[in-house]
Amino acid sequence: MYFCIRLIFRMVFKHCSSVLYSLLWMGLFFLLLSCSHECIERVQVDTVGLRNGDLLFRKGSGYESHLVTNMSGGYYSHIGLAYKEGQQWCVIHAVPGENAEGQPEYLKCEPIDEFFRFDRAQAGARARVNCPDSIANAASSHALQLVQRKVVFDNKYNTDDTTQLYCTELVRLVYLSLGIDLSEDRCHRPPVLSDGPVIYPEDIWVSPLLIHKQAFSKSL
Repeated sequence: MYFCIRLIFRMVFKHCSSVLYSLLWMGLFFLLLSCSHECIERVQVDTVGLRNGDLLFRKGSGYESHLVTNMSGGYYSHIGLAYKEGQQWCVIHAVPGENAEGQPEYLKCEPIDEFFRFDRAQAGARARVNCPDSIANAASSHALQLVQRKVVFDNKYNTDDTTQLYCTELVRLVYLSLGIDLSEDRCHRPPVLSDGPVIYPEDIWVSPLLIHKQAFSKSL
């Protein structure tokens, strides 16, 4: 297609000056580049009515995401907590492999669009813990404190050690500290990742304590 477009340009503009030809070709290049970005499917996130402490689920596209969903039998591979910073909605979560090489994998608080970035999310959802706003606010504030303390990602997936945290462990911890157990006795001993019990996003997604579940899909 590239060569066809170039041939047409040469035929149509063969009498144009080399400067004009170059400008026209550059214009077409940037137009095509712009279209390619606009045509990328992205998860359409609905933040209307979102509150601090709401849970945000993500179905990833990488190997680790497929591994998690295959082992858990669930749809979502990752989870975080909503937190409003100024006028911007963010997500507090624990995730490996998204920082620059060599950088520590601290817990992060990042814009919600980054959490659902097109190359990180195939689909997503939100859900609310059935509790007062004060409890949900306290949960998100606790999570933010852990970010500020620079707690690192738990690559051993050791649920019994809270000095390091993986995604569901973080969510479970901040609500459990407020008397709400989102995973109850749902845990697993996976064939890989960990020698001990692991809590999957699915274990929280199926909690009877979650209400107002809403799925997000991709669109242009």
